[in-house]
Amino acid sequence: MDISTDQQWQREEFIISTERQRLDLDWIHSQLQRSYWARISHGKKTLRAIAGSLPFGLYHQEVQIGFARLITDYTRFGWLCDVIIDVNWRGHGLGSWLATCVREHKELQTVRRWMLSTNDAHQVYQRLGWRVVQEPHKLMEFPLS
Repeated sequence: MDISTDQQWQREEFIISTERQRLDLDWIHSQLQRSYWARISHGKKTLRAIAGSLPFGLYHQEVQIGFARLITDYTRFGWLCDVIIDVNWRGHGLGSWLATCVREHKELQTVRRWMLSTNDAHQVYQRLGWRVVQEPHKLMEFPLS
């Protein structure tokens, strides 16, 4: 089965692309280092995480200003994670547009279970149609020591 993941969206001078070669890996790692969820991550872990997922870069005039990635089987399940917008570009609706483009990707139209985890952006995602897990008692996790 051949999955064609390269796709691009444009809005004014902004572009969202899934082309891996466009990603600014140093920028991504630097942004993740500042996040509450990936502070202790090393560069090699960032590369490995990107390699195992579908990455989305957000660019303004060829400069990366946003990132998200989706862990997916392209059929039933997608986990949206590492959604980051450069602090200088927040408040322009770019994060919402990025999350919307992830859901609109042509290879993800059969995905029925979409999930994410956030400490502080519930309202942003709820405006896009996401909701709190309806049956959290069904979810399980394996605790690390």
